[in-house]
Amino acid sequence: MKQWFKPLLPLAVAASMLTGCATSNAVVEIHGEVWYKERMALPEDAVITVQVQDVSLMDAPAEVIAEFERNDVSTPIPFQFLINRDQFEDGHTYNVGARITLNDKLMFINTQAYRIDLDSSEPMSVLVQKVAR
Repeated sequence: MKQWFKPLLPLAVAASMLTGCATSNAVVEIHGEVWYKERMALPEDAVITVQVQDVSLMDAPAEVIAEFERNDVSTPIPFQFLINRDQFEDGHTYNVGARITLNDKLMFINTQAYRIDLDSSEPMSVLVQKVAR
């Protein structure tokens, strides 16, 4: 090995390790499934909406970071978001919210908070409850 290269070797190794970390952390994957307890088939035109929400501000509507929507709803309903990490701000709180609608009328919604852990790769299980009519 050339003498002038030896002092640069530790720097090159450190730089490659940092680059690897930046690449693997550049995207956050948020995934899981939405489900409901009722044993029923939903009409074909029912629509599920799953959102990644910034819920940091009290007494203000959540800011929607990403949204997934589809029909052909049957439980469980898988979802996946791939979001750039720089879209998340330090000190903010993020949740997954889900709802099922039929003709723009709410049928099911999550009634508890499902907080997102940006450092976890575990799938989320989001329960939606039937809305009383």
